[in-house]
Amino acid sequence: MPVCKKCLDKLYEQYCIKLGDEDEAIRRICMKFDIYWDQSLANASRKITKDRSRIHTYISRANLIQYKGKTYDTTLDEEDNNQINSFKDLQDEDKNIKVTKKTIQFFGFGFTDQEYQWMQYQYNDWTARHECKTKAQEELFKNICITQLQIQKATQNGDKIEQLMNTYQNLLGSANIKPNQTNENALADQNTFGTLIQKWETEKPIPEPDPEWKDVDGILKYISTWFLGHLCKMMGVKNSYSKLYENEMKKYKVEKPQYEDDDEALFNSVFGDEKVDE
Repeated sequence: MPVCKKCLDKLYEQYCIKLGDEDEAIRRICMKFDIYWDQSLANASRKITKDRSRIHTYISRANLIQYKGKTYDTTLDEEDNNQINSFKDLQDEDKNIKVTKKTIQFFGFGFTDQEYQWMQYQYNDWTARHECKTKAQEELFKNICITQLQIQKATQNGDKIEQLMNTYQNLLGSANIKPNQTNENALADQNTFGTLIQKWETEKPIPEPDPEWKDVDGILKYISTWFLGHLCKMMGVKNSYSKLYENEMKKYKVEKPQYEDDDEALFNSVFGDEKVDE
C-alpha cells in the first residue's frame, strides 16, 4: 500500500461519509489502489470486533492465497461476465416463450415472439393504470404499444424517430393520458366538492329535478324547521323560520286545561264525576 494505516483509516471514514455506505467506501478504496473487490469479502469483514478496522481486515483477506493475482480489473471482468450470463439466461428464457393465438390476432402478424411478449406486457401495464372499457380504447392502447416498439427499434438502428414520436403523442392525446391531461385529472380529484359542482354547472348546467325528486327525504324542511327555526327562536328573532318552528312544536305540546270559577268541574276532572253520598 502506498499509504500508511492511519491515512487509510481517514480515507475510509471520508468515503463512508461521502458515499453513505461502508461497502461502497471499501469498493472505492479498492478501485483507487487496484485491489480486488468482492461482496463476500466485504461481508466477511463485518464479522470483526469493534476495535478493529474493516478496511484493514478487508485488505488482509484480499491478500490471501486464493485471491493472488486478482486486481480491480478482475472485479470488472467478473461483473461483465455476470451481466453477459444474465443476459444469456434471459435470452434462453425468451426462446421458450409460447405466444398465444389470441395475442397474435390482437396485435397482428409479422412480429417475433419476443416482440409479442414485450407488447403484451406493455398493454397489460397501460390498461392496469388507465381505464379501458371500450373497443376504441383497446385499439388506442394497442397502437400505443406498437408505436413504442417501433420507436425502440428505430432508436437501436439509429433511425429518425420524430415522426414516430408525433404519432405516439397523438395516440396519448386521443386516449386522454398525456402528462398534462393526467395532471389536470389529478388536480380535479383534489378539488373540494363545492368547486367540482361549480365546474360541472359551468361546463354543463345541472337541470332542475322533477318535483317528485326535489326533496324526497324532506331535508330542506327539516333544516329550515329544526336548525334555522330553532336558532331564530333562541335568538328572539321573529320571522318565517321561527314561526315554522313554533307551528311544528305545537304538535308535541300538551295544553293545560283552563277552569273558570267552577270548582265542581275541577273536582270532577280530578276525582271523576260520580257523586259522593253525604
